[in-house]
Amino acid sequence: MSAPLITSGVINASLLVILCIGFNFTYMIEKFPNFAHASYASIGTMIAFYLVRFHGFNPYATWPVAALGGGVLGVLLYLGVVKPIKAHGSREITLTFTFYIISQMIGSALAMFSYWLLIVTGIQSRGFMLSSFDFRVEGVPGIGFVAPLTVLLLVIALNYFLYRSKFGIAMRATSEDEGLASSLGINVSLIHVLSWFLSGALSALAGAILPMWRATSVNFSDELLVQVMAGSVLGGLTGISGAILGGFLVATSQRLLITFLVRAFGIWVMSYEALVPIVLLFLVLAVEPNGLTALKLEKLSVRGLGESITKLRRTLRNLLTTE
Repeated sequence: MSAPLITSGVINASLLVILCIGFNFTYMIEKFPNFAHASYASIGTMIAFYLVRFHGFNPYATWPVAALGGGVLGVLLYLGVVKPIKAHGSREITLTFTFYIISQMIGSALAMFSYWLLIVTGIQSRGFMLSSFDFRVEGVPGIGFVAPLTVLLLVIALNYFLYRSKFGIAMRATSEDEGLASSLGINVSLIHVLSWFLSGALSALAGAILPMWRATSVNFSDELLVQVMAGSVLGGLTGISGAILGGFLVATSQRLLITFLVRAFGIWVMSYEALVPIVLLFLVLAVEPNGLTALKLEKLSVRGLGESITKLRRTLRNLLTTE
């Protein structure tokens, strides 16, 4: 396997893990999928692009600014949208559709910003890259080292926060039973605000990292959303470990499988790359709807494996029969 392919796989896995962790933070506390989560990444990309091209920032220096911007947006959406809707007694399905609409609004706003840049400055925001500003070590771009190191530090910090700090333990208690946590004196409102800040900050951070490796634009959230949801659901929506596992598996399997298929059948297979996370998601949900981290040890036995395979075969047979 070539070094560029390995580097690409490492960077893609790092980005998807960050995004899946942020997605899980929202779901753990609010119990609904945030369809606007990937749109925060678009905002992080826009912030990085604007600061580098118009203010001469080093791309790495834009990461804290992008994370802060995404975090603030997350808090504003919670205070201005989620909290009022919940106060009226609406269910999670209402919030799900609401945030799908918000994702479209963010996408439209970024498209208008892109058009404004083109008209006023003549600078095209579609297909831009910031890799030319990166450093290299033995021919390998610096982002190939910085991205996985960033993910490692984030995972260590978040695990310490969730399992060692009082505030993190309070957040886990709130995700399990908000009413009980409130009765124990936990400030659940503050927990909600923090979870939305972390979710937005992580997504915007991933968006700021993305143009360091691949061509992108200020509005690319739709192509990320399916991958993020596939990774989170694949690993399990109820914890950080599921986001790490699912994000890594989706990113690596997508890259490796497409590479293998291209070598076997030709370059035309690349047009079907987006189907890989969808197929993975379907196969896992057919066996374990709660994700891989929900699998019990007994399900890993020979008998349990046989039952899972039988269940998967039955699902595929029913699907083919229906068609």
